[in-house]
Amino acid sequence: MSHPLRAADLYHTGIVVPDVDAWKARMGEVAGYRWTETMSADLPVRLADGDRVLNLRYTYSLDAPHIELVQEIPGTPWTAAERIATHHLGYFCDDVPTTSKRLEEEGFALEACALVDGAPSIFAYHLAPSGVRIEIVDRARMPDFAAYLRSKAPQ
Repeated sequence: MSHPLRAADLYHTGIVVPDVDAWKARMGEVAGYRWTETMSADLPVRLADGDRVLNLRYTYSLDAPHIELVQEIPGTPWTAAERIATHHLGYFCDDVPTTSKRLEEEGFALEACALVDGAPSIFAYHLAPSGVRIEIVDRARMPDFAAYLRSKAPQ
């Protein structure tokens, strides 16, 4: 049996926070994490209530195991929990639309995805009825994750 995801492709744990820069500093203080620059992108995104352009702000830890901190966007799937907790598990995949479809078949509802030319692309979030959220990311966007992190590290 072929699985929609491979355990070896898990590359980060995502946490949605009210203030990315404050949490970068806090996690540095308590765990010694070093971070990439805070990145920002305006992306067309499909949500349950329709398509929108959202400004996604995020950073990755340079240190493993890798954490992604994502800036909260109220009223979207990127809303911080009352007691900040793991938001998602991030996996690389080779084909976002196909992997997304397979996750839906396994009971993980499509919650949000980036759009390119109106079609799902780049990433997708899927939510299980239990609340476990999976993010799949097109491996071609970061074929060498270590090199990607180095390129985003403060100089």
